[in-house]
Amino acid sequence: MKRGFGLIEVLVAAVVLGFLLVGLNTLQKGNREAVIRIRSRDAAQIIAQDFLDSLSKLGLSSIPGTVAEPGTITKTKDYEWDGNNGGIIAKIPYTIEAVVTVDPISSTLDTSNFLKNNEHITAKNVNLIVRWPFKNSTQSISMSRIIK
Repeated sequence: MKRGFGLIEVLVAAVVLGFLLVGLNTLQKGNREAVIRIRSRDAAQIIAQDFLDSLSKLGLSSIPGTVAEPGTITKTKDYEWDGNNGGIIAKIPYTIEAVVTVDPISSTLDTSNFLKNNEHITAKNVNLIVRWPFKNSTQSISMSRIIK
C-alpha cells in the first residue's frame, strides 16, 4: 500500500497554483488601473466644475473674450488622492483650457460715445477641456457653460 503524494503530483499541484497566482495578479493590476482611470475622470469633472464656478463668481468683465477676439485661459493643476483606508495613492497633473466666445446676439455696440465704441456683453460661452495623462495616452473631458 502506497501512502502520501508522489513527486510528480506535488510538481503538478505547484504549477497549477502558480498559474492561479499569475492570473490573480493580472486581475488585480487590471482592477487597479480601472480604479485610477475612474478616479482620474471624477477628479477632472470636479476640477472642471470648480473652474467654471470660479469664472461665474468673477463676473463677465473679468473673463477675457469679445465678439471679435475669443479669449483663452490655460491652467495646470495637480490633483492627489491620499489613499484613505489603504486605497490607491496617485498624483495626476491636469491641464485646463478654456475658450471663451461671445455670441453676437448677446452683445450690443454702443456708438453714442464719439471717442470710443463700447461693447456691452450680456453673456459669454465658456468651452472647457480638461486633459490628463493615463498610461501612454492623453484622456480628456469637455464641459460648456454660458456665464451671464
